[in-house]
Amino acid sequence: MEILDTTVLYFTSDTEDERFTERVREKILELKGDLPLVSVSQKPLSNFGKNICVGVHDNCYANQFRQVQIGLNEVTTPFVTVAEADYLYPPEYFAFRPTEIIPYYRYDNVWVCYHLRGKKPWFYFKGNSNGCQVINKEFWLYDINPALDGKKEWFNKDDPMPPIPRVPTDRNYLWKSDNPAITFKTGRGVRTHTTVIKKVLPKHTLPYWGSADEIRKEMFG
Repeated sequence: MEILDTTVLYFTSDTEDERFTERVREKILELKGDLPLVSVSQKPLSNFGKNICVGVHDNCYANQFRQVQIGLNEVTTPFVTVAEADYLYPPEYFAFRPTEIIPYYRYDNVWVCYHLRGKKPWFYFKGNSNGCQVINKEFWLYDINPALDGKKEWFNKDDPMPPIPRVPTDRNYLWKSDNPAITFKTGRGVRTHTTVIKKVLPKHTLPYWGSADEIRKEMFG
């Protein structure tokens, strides 16, 4: 069975609290092992892989995809392991290696932690997410290039969203471990809330990470 190479691709609009995102980056460096790292940011990042700073632009999905496009063009492996600035990923996430040339593999153990006024410290089950996947580089460029090429380089947040296809999850290519990934909603991202699976009861504690109180204190304290 062939093991296919992957590169960690980190992209950020740099709108989150810097203490929080610095801790996210520390976790990535701690857990990614020997995977190469390409980071595309709106502010310079030192000692964080090959960093491409694109300057400050509006925080919107169109500009996020432009940053992804820039990063993908620097990647030399057939796959990228997605890493976003508001996620914590377990060791098993970075240990995964693709074995087939397919569009993507998605991690199916993602929970949401809110850090918003009035939101209790609980974890809410999301399932899988675009922010937690190992995706075929050429497949992603095949989606992004036609939507962005010929458009202005950077968008305003009120501009219409370019027609980038939304790819449905193929449940044949999900993988997971006992240790979850956590995405944080702080009010500083493009969206304040996200879809969760309500039939799964919220939890106060998750394997590997501990309690929601503890993880919020560690990341934001």
